Amino acid sequence: MLNLNANLGKQMHALASRLFPLFRSITGEGFRQSLGILNENLNNALNIHSIKSGTQVFDWLVPPEYSVKEAFIITPEGKKICDFKQNNLHLLNFSTSIDKELSLDELNEHLYSLEHLPEAIPYVTSYYKKRWGFCIAHNERLKLKSGKYKVFIDAKHDENGVLNYADLLIPSSTKSKDEVLISSYLCHPSMANNELSGPIVACFLAKHLQNYAYGGGHLKYNYRFVFVPETIGSIVYLSKHLKHLQKRVKAGFVLSCMGDDEAYSLIHSPNANTLADKIALHTFKNKENFKEFSFLDRGSDERQYCSPNVNLPVVGLCRTRYGDFKEYHTSLDDLNFISAKGLFNSLETMIQLICNLEINAVYKSECFCEPNLGKRGLYPTLSLLNSPPLIANFLAFCNAQNDCIDIADKLGIKAYELRECIEKLLKHKLIKKVNS
Repeated sequence: MLNLNANLGKQMHALASRLFPLFRSITGEGFRQSLGILNENLNNALNIHSIKSGTQVFDWLVPPEYSVKEAFIITPEGKKICDFKQNNLHLLNFSTSIDKELSLDELNEHLYSLEHLPEAIPYVTSYYKKRWGFCIAHNERLKLKSGKYKVFIDAKHDENGVLNYADLLIPSSTKSKDEVLISSYLCHPSMANNELSGPIVACFLAKHLQNYAYGGGHLKYNYRFVFVPETIGSIVYLSKHLKHLQKRVKAGFVLSCMGDDEAYSLIHSPNANTLADKIALHTFKNKENFKEFSFLDRGSDERQYCSPNVNLPVVGLCRTRYGDFKEYHTSLDDLNFISAKGLFNSLETMIQLICNLEINAVYKSECFCEPNLGKRGLYPTLSLLNSPPLIANFLAFCNAQNDCIDIADKLGIKAYELRECIEKLLKHKLIKKVNS
């Protein structure tokens, strides 16, 4: 499962380039188009769903379907600025319509910029309160002169519309009903790391597992991939599948900001004691510039999956955590900020995580004292001053209590590196799997 085509990083970046220009929000055609493009890359295996606007989902209402035809400002000098068609971040996401002349003072009440990043257009939203507005680089804002400004936004909030989301289940090779949840969001407009990297890594991971399973590879778990608009989408998904997920999901991972190559970040579940916490920490902890965060530092859909009455075993995974890179939620988070290398390394790390998860189990030695490994060809028969081989060290900790992650941590290796030892010991009936 660990063998990857070296060109995958370039393919992932190419997919990001295709998705980047689309205007996405939590509802609307851009989100549907983006799901369609992911679906193409998954050989049309995604199940794409819709739920009507206005539907009650727990404490929330599904918002109207949003669309924008045009948005811009005309300066007193007749120059068009904040043109939605030039950069979709210029429009306050979910902005209402307006066609009006305003003074600069009146306009400034509806402009958003960042003094500390004067060259960046900020990404600002107002999903659940009606308002209009534009986002502008602070340097450009400072150039605005007194006079009359024409503001025009042609946007629609369709109360008879829908919210879309998608999922895909890759089945276990066994009769197990246990699931691993992998979730990412697809609702931000033109931003590369905070938006597109998570679903792209999830998409390529799903494709890799599909190919592995269809090629005869063994999967212990069922893998459920979910693509939603952030927050409201995961709430919708939970409203539809809560009991099933609570019963079946053994570990879950929310993927966000996976396209840079600067760090590896783990956001723990509330108590940091789930299988997801354990597997993610084991996989990430020796990566370069690893950073570990508590649930107090949450920021994506782990907020919903780990909420008290849901309580799924889910953690958040990032490269550099959202909010910890200056380009976050701005126009600087572009296709140059992510890299083919960063995307590839994230995919490779997620496959390592899956391999660690798949191999993990508790084993019990079937012998009193050490077994004679030498007569089975598993231990040197010539006595030298050698350290015990890996297989002997693994067996020494098979006490029906340690799982493979525990033992691998003691041995300073990754759990998936124990596969050959486990297969040999099972073949010779020297260990037995303990049912959890």
